[in-house]
Amino acid sequence: MELDVAGEARSVVLKRATAVEVAAMRAIAVVRELDGPRPLAIGTDWLVLPFVDAPALANCLAVPDAVWQTLARVHAHWLGRRPRGLPVVDAAWWAGLCDRTLVAVEGGAARSPDPAFTDAARALRAWRADPRIVAALALLARTLVHGDPHRGNILGDADSGVLIDWGNARVAAPGLDLAVLRAQGAPAPATYTELFAQLTGGASGLQAVEAAWADVHVHVQYLGFAADHLGPGRVAEMIAHAAGALGRLGVGLADLPAG
Repeated sequence: MELDVAGEARSVVLKRATAVEVAAMRAIAVVRELDGPRPLAIGTDWLVLPFVDAPALANCLAVPDAVWQTLARVHAHWLGRRPRGLPVVDAAWWAGLCDRTLVAVEGGAARSPDPAFTDAARALRAWRADPRIVAALALLARTLVHGDPHRGNILGDADSGVLIDWGNARVAAPGLDLAVLRAQGAPAPATYTELFAQLTGGASGLQAVEAAWADVHVHVQYLGFAADHLGPGRVAEMIAHAAGALGRLGVGLADLPAG
């Protein structure tokens, strides 16, 4: 829709929003020096946002610096704090994610005799209370994360872009967002790592643990979609990636100094 702002037409989007997305946009609105995606107005179940006239980021393009800077500033601002109204990724939340994903995987098993689905179901039942995941979640500092920053939620090109749709936002270790992009061939560049370190005062010493935990989380998070739409081959591949990351997580935890 078009709004008249001080005599000038401005294109905006009036969007119906969940309570989680409203809470996320309220939290984003207080982050300093953030170019986007600042809301123009926030209601109880709606948002007014600037209209971005751009396509979703193509697979062949690099994630623009503006998106990495947005993530770095949001992650740094809320590190160690909990915005109101957002779910927290703790052991109970993780178990719930495994249970929800299991429904889709068992649906795949009902449709297909391929052992990939039964293997995935067995893994999810074992992982929902895995002590390595529980230990990592107790150690890692949390912040506001987008939760779903794949290329379909980035509008623009390699030179500029905006990260949209914060409806899956949650409070978790910042590595979760980085793992989503890393899985799409976009590891965090210096644009992110240097700005995040500058804003937070340096690394935590848990980078290996956080990266491994995030890789497990992301592959389980998208496993339900794979079971519904991508077939047993992709399911098997994602379970293998998650199992490998879980092994790295165990090594990372064992390498931490005692106490």
